[in-house]
Amino acid sequence: MKRNKTSIMMALAALLMGGHAAAQSSDAQLPEFVANLVYETDINNSLDNLRGIYKFKPAKTIQLDTVYVSTMMNANGGGVFRNDLFQFINYYDPGSYMPVQCAIYECYFAADGTVHWDRDDLRYGVEVPEELAAVNGMLIEDPASGELYGIYEANYGYSSMLARVDIDNLTREDIGELEQYYMCIACDYQGNLYGIDDYGVLYQINKQTGEETEVGDTGVWPDNVDQSMCFDPATGHLWWATTVEDEGVLYEVDPATGTATVRGNFPWQERFFALSIAKKAAAQAAPSAVTNLAANFAEGANAGIVSFTLPSTSVDGQPLTGDLNYYVYANGEKIVEKTAAAGSDVTEQVTVPSGNTRFRVYAANEAGQGEDATLTLWIGYDVPVAPQSVLFDIDAEGKATITWDAVTTSLNGGYFDADNVTYDVVCYVDGEEHDAPVARRVMGVAATGTSVQYDLSSITERKPCHFGVKAINGDQASAETLSNNAATGAPLEVPFREDFDAQQGASLYTVLDINRDGYTWQWTGEQFGTYVYKYNSDEDADDWFITPLVQLEAGVEYTFYFDARPMGREYPETVSAFYGQGMHPETYSELLPATVIEGDNEFALRFTPEASGAYRMAVHVTSPSTSLNLVLDYLGVNANGFVGINTVDADNQSAVAEVYTIDGRRVADTAGRHGVFIVRQGGKATKVLK
Repeated sequence: MKRNKTSIMMALAALLMGGHAAAQSSDAQLPEFVANLVYETDINNSLDNLRGIYKFKPAKTIQLDTVYVSTMMNANGGGVFRNDLFQFINYYDPGSYMPVQCAIYECYFAADGTVHWDRDDLRYGVEVPEELAAVNGMLIEDPASGELYGIYEANYGYSSMLARVDIDNLTREDIGELEQYYMCIACDYQGNLYGIDDYGVLYQINKQTGEETEVGDTGVWPDNVDQSMCFDPATGHLWWATTVEDEGVLYEVDPATGTATVRGNFPWQERFFALSIAKKAAAQAAPSAVTNLAANFAEGANAGIVSFTLPSTSVDGQPLTGDLNYYVYANGEKIVEKTAAAGSDVTEQVTVPSGNTRFRVYAANEAGQGEDATLTLWIGYDVPVAPQSVLFDIDAEGKATITWDAVTTSLNGGYFDADNVTYDVVCYVDGEEHDAPVARRVMGVAATGTSVQYDLSSITERKPCHFGVKAINGDQASAETLSNNAATGAPLEVPFREDFDAQQGASLYTVLDINRDGYTWQWTGEQFGTYVYKYNSDEDADDWFITPLVQLEAGVEYTFYFDARPMGREYPETVSAFYGQGMHPETYSELLPATVIEGDNEFALRFTPEASGAYRMAVHVTSPSTSLNLVLDYLGVNANGFVGINTVDADNQSAVAEVYTIDGRRVADTAGRHGVFIVRQGGKATKVLK
């Protein structure tokens, strides 16, 4: 739902004049926030003097309380307040051909609330890969599981990717490409992920797939500047610090409808990353944290045991006597509320849904709620990792063979039975799921093993086809892994030439990204009509470009030709060429050894197959990472001496054929010619009218 600017400003005006969101927080429920301030317009301050950590509460004119100021404290690559730490990535691109600087910083909050950097286990300015810098600082913690999620650039910055992030081990696992352009994201205390896009529309985002579902319009059109949001555990509402028409505004957003209500204004257009709810310290006479917190769930079961020991002392170390109230939460939902003696051991039988579960346990007395103890683990069957090396081959009769590596691990450390993993295999023809005559999905709902065959002979037209494979562990499915593309229908007849000018032809070719680096051959569209290998500056190329099936005859000499060129002479490319059968190019016969090219090259490679059948031609790029892009303009196959003449009646079909004009001149082929030709093959000559 995209809106014009006038409608947005009318909605904003209505809010400023007293518009009201459903079930907004009362003044007594207003939270205190902690955030990383990165910008303001106060002329009395410079950015070096103001960046840092601040606290504030909603108010008509919001006042900021300084916690800590530091020049490099700019979480533009993502930052999170969790436990007693503030962890953030600072991303700086100096331009002018200078290298990008991307580093992680960690500081901690002491018991008195002051910020320090001096712990041996913390990182300060440690270089990290650029791929860990989240777009617009969009890195958040899921309070239900403790996992981190972020949004990152994809497709050279033309789209964005949802990813699961391990900031401790500096790894990122991509989940799915996103359709909307988000300004900020947040996760509620039940583990649901939300985002607000650049038009102010609230979406819910599936953390397993990246699928986006529109919730509603906030009625606010945010400026495209730094902003952040978080959920309030007390009300379940979303708080959003943003900028609208160069005015800093704090909104409270109803996650059920998207409706936003103005709850305060920032006087100097303050902008923030890592907006969070400031934790309230437990009262000194309240119970200290429970100890020995553990959970035991049988293999794949949703019912299990949570056990712990109630505290025997208060926060300030004084002995506790009598009974304490204790509470057990699972992903933000209270599942146990009981009473037991201070210092006693507690065992509770609980049942929770499958998935990553964060247990939070605390005790309370008349002084108030005690300190939290938390434990996170996966309950039930775990999600398998996505299948790898999914390969699709199809023969001349339309029989498809799909193979993949067996899945032997899962994602979250939960229950996983590798011996009983099954696979869901789906066929896609021309971009749509294929409804086969026998079964919509290959071999029913799940195909066991690591290969399956599928009959595509009913599709006589040449169409692009691929398969998707999911691993199934109990009630959990992995992400879908897509195979390579290949063409249905009969093999191509010689001669043929493909210029890649139209999608119908260009879509029939197969690309194999052998090193799985995500940089491979891409069609440039009808405007340019080429295929281009997109280089990876960190890894050498190992990528195949393979034709559809081509029908070849034994003993006939053919020419495989193609035009290839680097993007610039200063970036030479390395190419080779092959032909063979099946979809395993490492078994093909070599036509051109690895050759370094600096300019435009048309290769004409002659070969003679020993057996008749359907073959594939292949171009292999193995350029070093220091190269740029390789362009493939066209390719084709001619039959030497037989172009335009399909067959002749010969006593030895495997013998080399010689073609002559009627006046006795020998010719290489008959392409573009008409008339009478003499074809001599073996011990017999035939007159052919073409």
